[in-house]
Amino acid sequence: MLPKCPHCQEPLTKKQVAQLLASLSAGKPKNYTDEERNLRRERMRAINARRNGSGSSTAMQHRHLTHQDFTLAAIDDVIARGRRDAWESLQAAFGRDREIRDKVLRVCAAHVADPYAQRYHFWHNYAHHQAAS
Repeated sequence: MLPKCPHCQEPLTKKQVAQLLASLSAGKPKNYTDEERNLRRERMRAINARRNGSGSSTAMQHRHLTHQDFTLAAIDDVIARGRRDAWESLQAAFGRDREIRDKVLRVCAAHVADPYAQRYHFWHNYAHHQAAS
């Protein structure tokens, strides 16, 4: 039998009971043993070491790519998901290699029609500006 609502005395649904139990246990600290705590700490250290130790040419791990060259997919990934350090590495490669500038223009051409794709508009305009100078 399900508990009743303290206000209206109607029986609670299973979903309401689950939400009530979850809200009651949300503030309680987890009771990990020392062994579990150490294991969790080791796993977090390993994750942080992998995050900090990426020595790739684009300084960003790309989804579904097994290399770190500036291919069309890597450039698209840097523009769409990259942070400042990835953008800086793309910009540095941009000045060294004209082929990368052409690839950036190809990637951005697919997104220029979308007025909300501001990152692609930025890189498209930057590539045109660099080509003119």
